[in-house]
Amino acid sequence: MFASLTQIREKIQPNELNLFSAASLVSIECNLKGKPPEMKAEILEWLVKSSKEQAMQLCERARKRLYKVIEACRRTGHRLIYPTGELIEARLNSRGLFGSRTFGYTLFEIGLEFDPYLNLPIIPGSSIKGALRSAWESLELGEGEEVIFGGKGYMGSCIFSDALPIEPNPDGFILYPDVITPHSHDDMMDETKAEPRPVTYLSIAPGVKFGFVIAVDGTMPPALFSKLMNALLLAFKIGLGARTSIGYGVFTITNLNIQQSGRDVAWKRPCGGSSSLK
Repeated sequence: MFASLTQIREKIQPNELNLFSAASLVSIECNLKGKPPEMKAEILEWLVKSSKEQAMQLCERARKRLYKVIEACRRTGHRLIYPTGELIEARLNSRGLFGSRTFGYTLFEIGLEFDPYLNLPIIPGSSIKGALRSAWESLELGEGEEVIFGGKGYMGSCIFSDALPIEPNPDGFILYPDVITPHSHDDMMDETKAEPRPVTYLSIAPGVKFGFVIAVDGTMPPALFSKLMNALLLAFKIGLGARTSIGYGVFTITNLNIQQSGRDVAWKRPCGGSSSLK
């Protein structure tokens, strides 16, 4: 026996709803009914409004989680690239689509990376690390890449936490409804038979502020730190996640004092690696 959308809405208040669980449950009903567009639209609106109802509470919970990450880094001897102990904060300038099949994919065919315990969408630390490494290579920053990000046989010296929403956008939203309209499909062989087929899905609302942590195992010379900051700024300017070519996922980093951080952050060689950096 599965719970229907109507049953869940009757029993659970929007500000108490676990979005991950709710989406999983109602996807069964939606699939049994053949995913009717009007039902998908209703579910989409419901999830967006439920997220808004509890946005401030969820963002505060996420901020506390990140400060626990900071404390864990300190206890294990890692040093933050923001030496005052604050989070790195970045505001989303456009919509964001940091996707996977963990949340919303069964319902909407496009999913978001989601933490079911925090009840929030997230940007995985591995995605941030990959974006910075790609930016490093684009800038041709050269020596130090494997020290920061790792190489064959050893880990990099930096830890990248997940980025979590720590502040909703000015209108109180974290999630936004979105739509894409593909004209061709996998089973279509004749282009003359192409028909637009709108696909509605969830994205991250523009204006949402994310927080995250980058920590270093030891000490880092200023030259290497400067390269890391250049890669960080470019990666977030280009955009993270999907659909960056049309402006999605672009951020402004709002609180990173690069000069102050450059004096205080430290670096050391990763175990098993070598470097000629001075």
